[in-house]
Amino acid sequence: MKRNMLLLGLLVFALVLTGCRHREKPAAVSLAEEDPSAVAAKPENPAEEEPEAPQLPTMETSLDDYPLNTPTDDILVLVNKTHPVTRDYVADDLVTVVHCDPNVGNKDTKKMRKVAADAIEELIAGAKEDGYDIVMRTGYRSYDYQDYLFNSYAANYGEAEANTYSARPGQSEHQTGWCCDVGVLGVALTDFDYRPEAVWIADNCWKYGFILRYPADKTDITGYIYESWHIRYVGKDVAQYIYENGLTLEEYLGILD
Repeated sequence: MKRNMLLLGLLVFALVLTGCRHREKPAAVSLAEEDPSAVAAKPENPAEEEPEAPQLPTMETSLDDYPLNTPTDDILVLVNKTHPVTRDYVADDLVTVVHCDPNVGNKDTKKMRKVAADAIEELIAGAKEDGYDIVMRTGYRSYDYQDYLFNSYAANYGEAEANTYSARPGQSEHQTGWCCDVGVLGVALTDFDYRPEAVWIADNCWKYGFILRYPADKTDITGYIYESWHIRYVGKDVAQYIYENGLTLEEYLGILD
C-alpha cells in the first residue's frame, strides 16, 4: 500500500514538472522577427485616380473687345447679331479654295482662313469619295460686300425679312473667314435643302471640323432661318461635341445674349 502511494506521488510530481516546463517554453518567433528582410513588403493598393475629363477649347476673345476691329486667331470667335466686327476687320491668312463655284461671288469670296481652307478641301474630297460632288460657293465676305448683299435683299423683301436670312454688315461671320456656304454646281443655294448632298453635310461635316451653323430648330438662338449650306469651322474636337449634343455655337460657348 505504501509502495503504491509512493508510485502515485512520483507520477503526480512528474506530471506537474512536465506542465511547468511546457509553460516556460518560449513562444515561436515569427518569421518577421527572425529575418525582417525575408518577408515581402505588403503591396500597396491605392485607389486609382480617375482620368481627368478632356478639356475642350473655349473662346479666348473677351466679350469686352466687341465690336472687333483686329482679326484674332481664335477659331471659336463669335460673330453674330450681338457680337459684330468693324469694317476694317480682315484676316491676314486668307487663301483661295480650289474647289469653288466659279459662277458665284468674286475672287475674295473664294477665300477662307488657311486652316479652314485646308479643312474644306478635305471635306470636299471626303464627299467625293462617298459619291457627292460638293463645292464651296462663298467663304470670306468683306464688310462692304455684305453691305451690298443685305441692302439688296432689304430693297426687295423688306429689312425685317432680310434680317432673318442675311446678316447686316459687320454681323456676318463670313467676314471672319472661318465659315463658308457649300453647294452643287448649277443648283441654286436655296435648292440645296434636303438634297442628298445636304444630308451628307449635316451628317458628316463635323468629321472635318465644321458644324451646321444655323440648324432648323435653333432659329430662336441663332437669329437666322435654317441654312443647310452654311457651315462653320470650329476644329474637330469641338465640332464632334457640338454635333453629338445638338448645340449651336452660342450654346457651346454659353453666350446667349
